[in-house]
Amino acid sequence: MDLESLLRLERDEPPVQEFLTSTGGSLVRRDTDPVGLYWAVLQPTDRACRPFIAKIGWSVYPHRPPSLLFAPEIGGTTTDPSGWPAAGGYRAPNDVCKPFTAEGQAVHAEWATGPQAWRSVGNPFLYVVETIHGDIDRVAGRRAA
Repeated sequence: MDLESLLRLERDEPPVQEFLTSTGGSLVRRDTDPVGLYWAVLQPTDRACRPFIAKIGWSVYPHRPPSLLFAPEIGGTTTDPSGWPAAGGYRAPNDVCKPFTAEGQAVHAEWATGPQAWRSVGNPFLYVVETIHGDIDRVAGRRAA
């Protein structure tokens, strides 16, 4: 990750931490992970549901969407469907095919322009985390497996 991306990511990180904390989750950045990789612990609104662990990897911030995968625990494998939400476009254990992910943009070249295009304004990190949380709540915290 280039220095400009790193500085912008560090600038936008605190509101993401605040949002996740306010919803019962957290943001984890381990020293052993590559720069730009975060683990977001997303607690569904229904507190009886186990939290989801999103692996969010930024390559160029904020100009490109992140890679998004899920794991049953921080640092865990992303190939276990039990760690994935049962939300539309979340194709456990392969990818999340949504406009706010690198995987979705790679599959759908038509998303490069128009209403599905990635927008780098504001705080894209917060936008991604809020979108994931909303998608999880829309399925009441159900899991893919």
